[in-house]
Order: sequence, then C-alpha cells, then structure tokens
Amino acid sequence: MRPRKFALDMDVGWNSTYLMLKHLMPYRSVFSVFINSQSGYPLLNEQHWYIAHKVLQFLELFYDSTVVLSGVYYPTSPLVLHHILEIASHLYEFEHDNTLAAVVVPMKNKFLKYWKNIPLLYSFAFILDPRAKLKGLGNVLDLLALSNNMSYIDYFAEVKSELHKLYDKYESKFGAARLARTTHPSGLTGKRKQAWGKIFGGLVSSGPSSASAGSIVPPGLSELTVYLDSDNVVAYDDDFDILNWWHEHKLTYLVLCTLAKDIMTVPVSTTS
Repeated sequence: MRPRKFALDMDVGWNSTYLMLKHLMPYRSVFSVFINSQSGYPLLNEQHWYIAHKVLQFLELFYDSTVVLSGVYYPTSPLVLHHILEIASHLYEFEHDNTLAAVVVPMKNKFLKYWKNIPLLYSFAFILDPRAKLKGLGNVLDLLALSNNMSYIDYFAEVKSELHKLYDKYESKFGAARLARTTHPSGLTGKRKQAWGKIFGGLVSSGPSSASAGSIVPPGLSELTVYLDSDNVVAYDDDFDILNWWHEHKLTYLVLCTLAKDIMTVPVSTTS
C-alpha cells in the first residue's frame, strides 16, 4: 500500500466522524491486518466494521445538509425546511435502532432544542418557492408533526398572518412603483438538492411552469394573494432556478418579487 494519512475524529463535530469513516472504509481489510498484527489478537472484527458502516450511513445526511446549506452561489434560505424535514425524519427512523439509539436520542433532543421553533424567515422563503407555496408548507409541517410528535397548527397560522403583514409593508413602500406588465420567456437553470418527493408524497414530476410570466394581477387583489392562489409550479427537477423564476415574473409580481429577493439573499449560516 502507498503511505497515506487519515483524518481524525473531532469531539465537537459529527461531520469529522463521517469523513474519518468515509475515508477509512475502503481500507478496512488493511486496517484490520495492521491493528490485529500489532495487538497479537483479533482486536478489530467484522462486527466493529458493521457498526462503523452503519454509523457512516447514518451521518451521511448531516454532512450533505451541511454542504448544501453552506453554499454561497445560490439562495439557501428556501432550502432550510427541506433539510429540517429530512433530518427530523432521519432521526425519527433511527431513534429506536438498537445499535444507535443511545447516540440518536441525545442528537434528537439537541436538534429539537434549536429547530422545534422554526424561524419565520425560513418558512417565508419556502412559501416563496413557487413549487411549494402554502400547500407545500402545510405538507412539511404535517410530516414534521409526525416525526417530532408535536402540533404545528398555530405555527402555520402565524406564518400566514406574518407573511401578509410583511407584504403589506412592502406594498406601502413599493406599491406605487408598479410598471406595465410585459411577457418574457421562461428559463430554468441551476441545481440543488431538495425533498419534494417526501413533501408531496412522491407524486412529483418534471414539467413546465404553470404560471405565466405575463399574467396580470387583477385590480383590488394583492400580489401575495394572487401568488398563493395560483397553481404551484411543477418543475421539481434539479435544474430549477428559483431566482430566475422570480426574475422572469418580476413584472407580474413587482412588489412580491422585491420581498422574495430580500428573503432569498439571507444566508442560512455565516459559520463555515
């Protein structure tokens, strides 16, 4: 074997454990020979490697979420609820696992400490994804209620109320600046990992946007109301670009587009 070094585990980060095991697993037979020959008896056996592999599989989701939510070249705030849902479902699945329960239960308690009360901004950002809107948020909260054993009915009502209040502030500031609407062709670009299959029960498919960039908001109705009442976009593939969609529809939702732009630019974390 060519000489090489392996990253070591750090007590303060599960991702270091994941990366250590990921790099180690291809060399399991070499490590077993080395460790067992040094100790003089089989210190490492197949049961140890089975547990290591299971821990590796369990930790992979947390590493993937860290990578996605640490991105700087795409909006991350609309992605938070996807990953909260994935992690909550993941912890719920493993909390009764005989091998990992002692580790997973404290992890779930820490997860709920920080994410039981979801910041409103992330729900606003999720709703302003034209594929999600209120229906998508309702589905996410229903699934979270099952995983976390708690009710989100009051939270859902609060999100709707506060989003309308926020829109009203933008309407009072930017409403007078509405311009004439014109049509523009739609284009879809970009890439991100999301949980649409889980949110909509696996009944998702790729397709064109169901909203026209040239539609006009009827007089007397707010842009937010028209947006929420319109059909969801059904482009669930990875090349949907949410910023491009709002750019294409900026003349339909002049005020709401400004609100969406401000929310989408908020990073999930400023910590590396």
